[in-house]
Amino acid sequence: MSEDASAGTAPADGEQRVADDRWLGSAPVIDEPLPGDVQATIEEFMGMESAETLRDWIDEYRRITGGASVDFEDLCHAEEETAHWGEMDGETYYFACFYDALLMAEMRGSATEIHTESPEGTVIEAEATGEGDLAVTPEETVVSFGISTEVGPSPDGPKIAEVYGAVCPYVKAFPDREEYERWADGVPAATVAMPLMEAVDLAGKFVSDPE
Repeated sequence: MSEDASAGTAPADGEQRVADDRWLGSAPVIDEPLPGDVQATIEEFMGMESAETLRDWIDEYRRITGGASVDFEDLCHAEEETAHWGEMDGETYYFACFYDALLMAEMRGSATEIHTESPEGTVIEAEATGEGDLAVTPEETVVSFGISTEVGPSPDGPKIAEVYGAVCPYVKAFPDREEYERWADGVPAATVAMPLMEAVDLAGKFVSDPE
């Protein structure tokens, strides 16, 4: 990504941009402060006292799963072909969410070909090593994380299926920040975006043993 893009240059005439605080561009993004609306929405839905960072959210996910990491059966497998798939060891796995292909690569520690499409239909392809490295086309690809603003808190705390339902529709890949910004302006969710490489690092946190 160009320096200008990551810094949030002035928009062209008539173009609406998301505020700079919707971009997690510093490493490690897991400890970078989330936008206020993202924090508030996570806190309300998850019943958390504080969700200042993605690390806080992952820690809470671990708590409601009894400390377990994400495993292969937890992934959102699709019974039919979708635009989101990963190919590993000659076998293709289709998912409801493209991010699950990244999770699969990291949990299996194996090279994975990943294919997805952005909300506007741009094809994005990546090669994940399964060891934290990745090559992607387009190179400027970014990933969104978000949570629906249309779900309220559960009386006894959300179940895992409810978490997936509130979050997965807002985990998307985009060829650049500009497409993310157009999409984010029209969805009923509080979202943030980051470079795809940072999303790979997060995938490793979800599938690794608790620290």
